[in-house]
Amino acid sequence: MLKLIKNNKIIYKFLSVGIVNSTFGYFCGIFCYFWLYTDYGLLIVSIFSNIFSITFSYFNLKFFVFNNEKNQNNWIVEYLKSYLVYGSAAVMGYFCLYFFLEILDFNIFVSQGLTIVLVAIFTFNSHKNFTFK
Repeated sequence: MLKLIKNNKIIYKFLSVGIVNSTFGYFCGIFCYFWLYTDYGLLIVSIFSNIFSITFSYFNLKFFVFNNEKNQNNWIVEYLKSYLVYGSAAVMGYFCLYFFLEILDFNIFVSQGLTIVLVAIFTFNSHKNFTFK
């Protein structure tokens, strides 16, 4: 019973931090757009926005969700692993959207909702079992 409560607690923490991280990522993207777009274009906006957002997300997950005492010295390895997780999640998100939109012919609202749920499950399990293991 205690294990079930602990598992649910970590899921609630993950979802709460995910809301904060998503909000930060949204505003970070807008900030980077106004800061960089005119001089450097969309690719540079996207690169900087992703670096800032992934870094913010990593530290929030490390300190508020997966704050594991044994991994205090491996932060650079964890940080690089988080890039692998988010890169994989981006590819997964693309293929999920393609599958739901083009193969199953779902509308965008259902497709995006299903994709978000699947990617969130993937990133939670990946961070739990890979990034912060």
